[in-house]
Amino acid sequence: MTEKIALIVDSGADVPSAVLAAHPNIAVVPLTVRLNGHEYRDNVDLTPDEFYAALSAQRLPQTASPAPATVTGTLEVLFAAGYTRVLGITIASALSATYQTFRLASSEFAEGQVMVLDSKSAGIGTGLVVAQAAALIAAGLDFPAVIAGTQAAIAHSHVYLYLPTLTYLQAGGRIGRVAGTLGTALNIKPLLTVNEKGEITPIAKVRSEKKAVAKLIDVALAAARPDAVIAVAHGANPALLHSVSQQIQAAGRPVTYVGSVSPAIGAHTGPGLIGVAVGQSKSN
Repeated sequence: MTEKIALIVDSGADVPSAVLAAHPNIAVVPLTVRLNGHEYRDNVDLTPDEFYAALSAQRLPQTASPAPATVTGTLEVLFAAGYTRVLGITIASALSATYQTFRLASSEFAEGQVMVLDSKSAGIGTGLVVAQAAALIAAGLDFPAVIAGTQAAIAHSHVYLYLPTLTYLQAGGRIGRVAGTLGTALNIKPLLTVNEKGEITPIAKVRSEKKAVAKLIDVALAAARPDAVIAVAHGANPALLHSVSQQIQAAGRPVTYVGSVSPAIGAHTGPGLIGVAVGQSKSN
């Protein structure tokens, strides 16, 4: 029997809109965002623009993983639509319980029907992994080859972040108190990455936004192989998104995707974020 493979991902993956439009076999399960006393489905009931307009440092937002039943229901819809195998890709298990939720939901199905991978990343970093998995499926690879190729994409993908403030990460427990202190003292601007364990860690500290952005670009381009896919995402900072994208392209490297950070990610990063993700080439 010919395999028909689908992808199931969480909304924190920030899959580029162009990838979603080109690959209807990608199902996105929304995380929950609690903001100003209300509960929303990420990127369904609450868009990035609406989220950042309502964001307040006095009432910090919260997020929650989807219920296992929601994931199970989405998988059932995919199988009812004729898909025979489903690959799940989630944001890092070190940052969210979503990976465990997907694993729990997958156990409701026959062995081998559903495989769930931890992207060890988040936001646009995970989004590029999903884009690679979708390309592998579109190329006609079988399920084991898609899994192996996606695992390789995870190993070769990196994401680098500039945040004007670490208040949101610190409040959510996603980064240590020491790093949070350094981010507010003496106008120091830390640059962050998600390491091989899926943990957010600082990689550099500079004293101005201009220097931080220049360092961000340098670090990302140094990690990018000549054929790497590069994406840039922002949280309510379109001017800086444009500037960073232009600087990367001026360095001779195309930017394949640009986009907004989802409310579920923005709840932990705050406004002003710029993320640069470096992914595996589509041809590999």
